[in-house]
Amino acid sequence: MKRTTDTNREELKVETHANGQTRSEMRVEETLATGERTHVGHKTKVITITAVVALAASAVFLWWLFGTGRGGAGRPVPAPRTISTEQPGAPSPAAVTTTEPTLMISPDVAARAGVKIEQVGEQLGGPDAGSPQATGVVQANTYHSTPVVSLVGGIVRGVNAELGQAVSRGQTLAVVSSDELAMAQSKYLTALAELEEHEKHHRRTTELVEIGAASREELEQATTKMKTAESEVASERQRLLLLGLTPQRIGSLRSPSQISSEVSLPAPVAGMVISRAANPGEVIEANKELLRVADLSSVWVIGQVYEQDLANIRVGSGASITSNAYPGKVFRGRISYVDPQLDPATRTAQVRIELSNPGQMLKIGMYVGVAFATLGGSETTSPTIPAAAVQQIGSQQVVFVASSDPNVFVMRPVRVGPESNGRLTVLEGLTVGERIVTDGSFMLRAEWLKLHPSGAEGAGGHQH
Repeated sequence: MKRTTDTNREELKVETHANGQTRSEMRVEETLATGERTHVGHKTKVITITAVVALAASAVFLWWLFGTGRGGAGRPVPAPRTISTEQPGAPSPAAVTTTEPTLMISPDVAARAGVKIEQVGEQLGGPDAGSPQATGVVQANTYHSTPVVSLVGGIVRGVNAELGQAVSRGQTLAVVSSDELAMAQSKYLTALAELEEHEKHHRRTTELVEIGAASREELEQATTKMKTAESEVASERQRLLLLGLTPQRIGSLRSPSQISSEVSLPAPVAGMVISRAANPGEVIEANKELLRVADLSSVWVIGQVYEQDLANIRVGSGASITSNAYPGKVFRGRISYVDPQLDPATRTAQVRIELSNPGQMLKIGMYVGVAFATLGGSETTSPTIPAAAVQQIGSQQVVFVASSDPNVFVMRPVRVGPESNGRLTVLEGLTVGERIVTDGSFMLRAEWLKLHPSGAEGAGGHQH
């Protein structure tokens, strides 16, 4: 008997009072029933603990799967971006991460091809671009241009600078011989001698006054003569400075044997010699300009602007300068002056643009094109490349863009405008500053066609 109901327990309790042996059997049955309940409780606890451990293990597994990043489920995984068209077995350059087709060549092939890389240039937009257009002439910045002038008349003994030569401040540019300078030095020495004599006379008179051998009036007269002599020396010294002698040379002038009729003309500023108006042996007058030195790190462009465009131009607004000498190069400056008067014949006003001149690329007198920024806007420009950079593959025009790996080039389709002076305006596909292959692009095209006999395969940016 495994289970005992409540009714049976009552019956057993009655039997306990009549017979002691029966009571013992009842206790045995109660003990068995209690053991069964204890066993059932242990099984329940084991099942509960097992479920908890299973749940904890599942949580740890999920954390390991998603938290450590080793699993990919539930997270966006970027698609592979590297597509190369090198020969089978060739190593793929890790630096190239683009979906555009690429071409890898060996260094010796690149050397034979004469690959030359240039940056995509920039040019002004056409007349219909929306910004005012004008032509201009490059001039030296007048504020940074200084003449070299001889303040004395005489004979030019030497000129130590040529046109276009860069000079430093203080460098001797010319030497002039002048009788006027020699006479000024002679007068200075005479004034020095008179001052020395009056100083001695003043000292003697002072001593005589102290012993009562001279009057106060005589001392005052000696003092006045000494001060007059000091003023004369100062005046003659200043004249020598104006004539071009240095303070050191004047200070060392003590005897007639030191008088020299030659004066050196130094460069007043550092810059470039832009004009020369004297040669050795030439007789010149005082205040004649012999040379002119200009700092050409910044220049002016004087543009002629039509009357109808003046409403869109203000001092301080931007302007872009282009020159046929530097195709694909744009120089940027700012308007510093607008002439308030119009030329009655051409109905134009002069507008001055000030801009930096790196490497002194812009030369004085050079004709340039000017595009002015509109009010609240900017001048319109577009990318430009040499025509030799564009190759035809199939039905597409392409260029080869240099990558971070010198042996890997990205082939990119482009859309270009008509050719002008050997250059093409890029309508789509490139931006200013990108590095492309110019010389040698035909060889890269040949290498591409070796790997892709169908020609246009992959040119659109998809590799199979």
